Amino acid sequence: MRRSPIVVSCSLFLFASLPAQGGGQAQAPKLLHFTVESGTVASKTIREGEAGFSIYLPKGYADEANKDKKYPWVLWLPGFGGASEFPQRGGAEVLDQLRGEGKIPELALVVFSASGGRGRSTYMNGEARSDTEDLIVGDYLTHMQTKYRLATDKKQRAVMGVSAGGFGALKIAMRHMDTFGAVAVHSAAILPADPADLAGSDEATVQRFLRGGIEKELGNPIDKAKWQAHMPLGIVATKKAEDLVGLQVYFDAGTDDDYGFCPPNELLSKSMTEKGMKHLFRKVEGGGHAWSSPSMKENVAVSLQFIGHALTGKDAVALMTPAPKTEDAPVAPKKDGDK
Repeated sequence: MRRSPIVVSCSLFLFASLPAQGGGQAQAPKLLHFTVESGTVASKTIREGEAGFSIYLPKGYADEANKDKKYPWVLWLPGFGGASEFPQRGGAEVLDQLRGEGKIPELALVVFSASGGRGRSTYMNGEARSDTEDLIVGDYLTHMQTKYRLATDKKQRAVMGVSAGGFGALKIAMRHMDTFGAVAVHSAAILPADPADLAGSDEATVQRFLRGGIEKELGNPIDKAKWQAHMPLGIVATKKAEDLVGLQVYFDAGTDDDYGFCPPNELLSKSMTEKGMKHLFRKVEGGGHAWSSPSMKENVAVSLQFIGHALTGKDAVALMTPAPKTEDAPVAPKKDGDK
């Protein structure tokens, strides 16, 4: 395959080298504004085990006065570090703090767990354990909305994710426009629109990363059109601006991302801008990759507020896009007699 400057470094190895980032994690914080429940979801799309979840329910959810109330909600897709990173590395703390400060509305947040927390996911159909994309937009959402009083209107549903989960959230939101009204991701593992631009990585590496069994999704050898249909850069390249209307999009990436995901995220933003696709991209100076970044909690605070605006029917992109910087206005020279 030919090389391309689009992909910054061969060290990406198509997320295959991404480590589990769960070492040395702290205990989950005590929450003042949410309660947490966990469970599993069974589905015919799952070939091994069950999918798991932890749900953060707003304080007062169980009160008699709220028995008929349905809540807007967020689905969080973890990276290779697993579902435990959200509570143990600051996500739950930020969620609780923002709600306490009134910076986000009452909402529920569901953390997806692949195979009950025992496995990683790239959020593709054909994975060894499950047809994960079909699971998420099908039985998983149905289960959560049946078991809990969660809103069923797409405008009150959002999907978020980090690293591989950021890739999953972006591509699922863009491929299933009737499912989510907003998406917000961090350090998304963005791959090129054309499989020929895989920076020298061979297709065997791609197949290993994607856990094998995905020939029906991408082909074997990889089919360009099938590949494009799953990659955010490919999806944007093949759509018109109006195709993404109704989906509010936020993503960020750090300039010091160890896996080089900042430039492809910048490219995604540039491509969306050229297509006239409304979105908010934040290039985080000095930011690292995912939960290893010292700015991650701050980034999550921004994205959750973005999602909060979207879930309440506001234009989150307009509200949270910084005003352009302007030079100081020139000072007119004083005239005689001016004070």
